[in-house]
Amino acid sequence: MENKEGMKFKGKVAFWYWLITSGINVLLVYELVFSRDNLVILLLSLVLCNSIFLPIIIRNYVLIDGDRLQLYFGFFKDSISIDAIEEIRGSHCPISSSAASLDRLVIKGKRLEMVVALQDKAGFVREMKKRNSEIRVCGIPGGWD
Repeated sequence: MENKEGMKFKGKVAFWYWLITSGINVLLVYELVFSRDNLVILLLSLVLCNSIFLPIIIRNYVLIDGDRLQLYFGFFKDSISIDAIEEIRGSHCPISSSAASLDRLVIKGKRLEMVVALQDKAGFVREMKKRNSEIRVCGIPGGWD
């Protein structure tokens, strides 16, 4: 989606991530309602869990802004020059990053590697290839190999 601040691609949040987040909340709220034993610990746990999980759901996108690619993921922000990107490849490795989905793209630069999970991978790859035709694309369904 194009706007005055650049092109934005929404992050992908997998079902299992929603399940974990809602499961933790349901369990903690249940304990708060039916078990008043450790009220302070339960409240602090609820606040802590939501301060970790919810920002990842809310602030999860990639922004192409001029000649830079910026990644926003929860409280974290990273960026790389589009000219420095050498390769974009698909990955389903669960330990490669903290992305909220296993359907990921690895963006490899000269000195930096970023892992993202995007809703519109094909649109993102097309846009990146438009901006830097030297980017190698591999391991992504859709005829990129």
